[in-house]
Amino acid sequence: MTAISPRTLKNIATLDARAQAAFTQFAQLAAGEAAKHGCEYHMIAGNRSWAEQDALYARFRTAPGSRVTNARGGYSNHNFGIAGDFGVFKGKVYLDESDPRLAERVHRACAAHALDCGLDWGGHWESFQDAPHYEMHTVLSLKQKRARFEQKGSVL
Repeated sequence: MTAISPRTLKNIATLDARAQAAFTQFAQLAAGEAAKHGCEYHMIAGNRSWAEQDALYARFRTAPGSRVTNARGGYSNHNFGIAGDFGVFKGKVYLDESDPRLAERVHRACAAHALDCGLDWGGHWESFQDAPHYEMHTVLSLKQKRARFEQKGSVL
């Protein structure tokens, strides 16, 4: 099995303890899949505070930068420690920006392992496809997740 990068391990460690095993399993499978394409697959974002999410949401709207999310703080699964974003790399080159067609092929190939690990893939979303995004599958609405998170500190 392909080794997981230190960057990926660091980001997995930010997640809810109950989500870490699923993301670790996925990261191992995805790293092997990306290697078949001559690439690496690194987790580039894990848990985010609501303030960090609000700052990302402000980009392109009220702050400089490109739009990277449609979710305000408390409306992203990153805020509950059950979501992660992955990037496609060749060495230090971030292919999601420099070669988006290859990156898309790698994301699709890696995503084939998501369901087996209990993860949903943002590339399957209808309204806003987010190929780098994966999250733990739950049956809870965002409103239910916020309430459970406030009560128990976890949505899982």
